[in-house]
Amino acid sequence: MPELYAAYGSNLSHAQMQARCPGATVARGLLLPGWRLVLRRFALIEPDPAAACPIGLWQVTPAHMASLDRYEGPHTYERARLALPDGGEAWIYHELAFRPGPPSAEYVARLRQGYRDFGFDPAPLEAALAA
Repeated sequence: MPELYAAYGSNLSHAQMQARCPGATVARGLLLPGWRLVLRRFALIEPDPAAACPIGLWQVTPAHMASLDRYEGPHTYERARLALPDGGEAWIYHELAFRPGPPSAEYVARLRQGYRDFGFDPAPLEAALAA
Protein backbone atom coordinates (compact mmCIF):
# COMPACT_ATOMS: atom_id res chain seq x y z
CA MET A 1 0.00 0.00 0.00
CA PRO A 2 1.46 3.41 -0.92
CA GLU A 3 2.52 5.78 1.82
CA LEU A 4 3.34 9.48 1.74
CA TYR A 5 6.83 10.93 1.72
CA ALA A 6 7.30 14.66 2.38
CA ALA A 7 10.05 16.36 0.37
CA TYR A 8 11.30 19.87 1.11
CA GLY A 9 14.69 19.90 -0.63
CA SER A 10 16.10 18.46 -3.83
CA ASN A 11 13.58 15.58 -3.78
CA LEU A 12 10.98 18.14 -4.83
CA SER A 13 12.55 17.77 -8.27
CA HIS A 14 10.36 15.41 -10.26
CA ALA A 15 13.32 14.25 -12.36
CA GLN A 16 15.42 13.48 -9.29
CA MET A 17 12.62 11.55 -7.59
CA GLN A 18 11.98 9.49 -10.72
CA ALA A 19 15.68 8.63 -10.85
CA ARG A 20 15.76 7.66 -7.17
CA CYS A 21 12.28 6.16 -6.89
CA PRO A 22 10.93 5.11 -10.32
CA GLY A 23 7.15 5.00 -10.21
CA ALA A 24 6.71 7.33 -7.24
CA THR A 25 3.84 9.69 -7.95
CA VAL A 26 3.03 13.21 -6.82
CA ALA A 27 0.23 13.27 -4.27
CA ARG A 28 0.10 17.06 -3.77
CA GLY A 29 2.01 20.06 -2.53
CA LEU A 30 1.15 22.01 0.59
CA LEU A 31 2.40 24.59 3.03
CA LEU A 32 3.43 23.00 6.31
CA PRO A 33 2.61 25.45 9.12
CA GLY A 34 5.06 25.82 11.98
CA TRP A 35 8.17 24.94 9.94
CA ARG A 36 10.67 26.94 7.90
CA LEU A 37 13.19 26.00 5.25
CA VAL A 38 16.86 26.43 6.16
CA LEU A 39 19.78 26.04 3.77
CA ARG A 40 23.28 25.15 4.74
CA ARG A 41 25.12 22.72 2.47
CA PHE A 42 21.75 21.02 1.96
CA ALA A 43 18.16 21.86 2.82
CA LEU A 44 16.57 21.14 6.15
CA ILE A 45 13.48 22.29 7.97
CA GLU A 46 13.27 23.67 11.49
CA PRO A 47 10.32 24.42 13.74
CA ASP A 48 9.18 28.05 13.53
CA PRO A 49 5.67 28.89 14.75
CA ALA A 50 5.57 32.00 12.54
CA ALA A 51 6.48 30.23 9.29
CA ALA A 52 5.09 27.79 6.75
CA CYS A 53 7.32 25.64 4.57
CA PRO A 54 6.36 24.27 1.14
CA ILE A 55 6.55 20.48 1.01
CA GLY A 56 5.84 18.08 -1.82
CA LEU A 57 4.03 14.89 -0.95
CA TRP A 58 4.90 11.78 -2.94
CA GLN A 59 3.06 8.47 -2.95
CA VAL A 60 5.76 5.88 -2.33
CA THR A 61 6.13 2.17 -1.68
CA PRO A 62 8.33 0.45 0.92
CA ALA A 63 10.87 -0.17 -1.88
CA HIS A 64 10.94 3.58 -2.61
CA MET A 65 11.53 4.33 1.07
CA ALA A 66 14.38 1.80 1.15
CA SER A 67 15.92 3.58 -1.83
CA LEU A 68 15.55 6.96 -0.12
CA ASP A 69 17.10 5.52 3.06
CA ARG A 70 20.18 4.62 1.01
CA TYR A 71 20.38 8.06 -0.62
CA GLU A 72 19.83 9.97 2.61
CA GLY A 73 22.30 7.80 4.51
CA PRO A 74 22.03 6.46 8.03
CA HIS A 75 24.48 9.00 9.48
CA THR A 76 23.22 12.10 7.67
CA TYR A 77 19.44 12.02 8.02
CA GLU A 78 16.97 10.03 10.08
CA ARG A 79 13.56 9.03 8.84
CA ALA A 80 10.61 10.06 11.03
CA ARG A 81 6.85 10.52 10.82
CA LEU A 82 5.54 14.02 10.21
CA ALA A 83 2.04 15.12 11.19
CA LEU A 84 0.25 16.82 8.30
CA PRO A 85 -2.28 19.66 8.67
CA ASP A 86 -5.13 17.39 7.46
CA GLY A 87 -4.49 14.88 10.27
CA GLY A 88 -2.54 12.45 8.09
CA GLU A 89 1.12 11.54 8.30
CA ALA A 90 4.07 11.36 5.95
CA TRP A 91 7.64 10.13 6.14
CA ILE A 92 10.27 12.86 6.30
CA TYR A 93 14.02 12.99 6.81
CA HIS A 94 15.56 15.16 9.55
CA GLU A 95 19.20 16.15 9.39
CA LEU A 96 21.50 14.49 11.94
CA ALA A 97 24.89 15.89 10.92
CA PHE A 98 25.59 19.63 10.85
CA ARG A 99 26.94 20.41 7.40
CA PRO A 100 27.71 24.10 6.97
CA GLY A 101 26.99 25.80 3.67
CA PRO A 102 26.69 27.31 1.28
CA PRO A 103 24.90 24.92 -1.05
CA SER A 104 26.41 24.27 -4.47
CA ALA A 105 25.03 26.07 -7.52
CA GLU A 106 23.88 22.71 -8.94
CA TYR A 107 21.98 21.90 -5.73
CA VAL A 108 20.31 25.33 -5.72
CA ALA A 109 19.27 24.78 -9.35
CA ARG A 110 17.62 21.46 -8.35
CA LEU A 111 15.82 23.18 -5.48
CA ARG A 112 14.51 25.89 -7.80
CA GLN A 113 13.41 23.26 -10.32
CA GLY A 114 11.59 21.36 -7.59
CA TYR A 115 9.74 24.51 -6.55
CA ARG A 116 8.73 25.03 -10.19
CA ASP A 117 7.72 21.36 -10.55
CA PHE A 118 5.31 21.68 -7.61
CA GLY A 119 4.17 25.21 -8.55
CA PHE A 120 5.38 26.68 -5.24
CA ASP A 121 5.97 30.37 -4.65
CA PRO A 122 9.79 30.61 -4.60
CA ALA A 123 9.80 33.25 -1.80
CA PRO A 124 10.56 30.79 1.07
CA LEU A 125 13.40 29.26 -0.94
CA GLU A 126 14.85 32.62 -1.89
CA ALA A 127 14.58 33.80 1.76
CA ALA A 128 16.45 30.69 2.93
CA LEU A 129 19.14 31.30 0.30
CA ALA A 130 19.52 34.93 1.40
CA ALA A 131 19.84 33.96 5.06
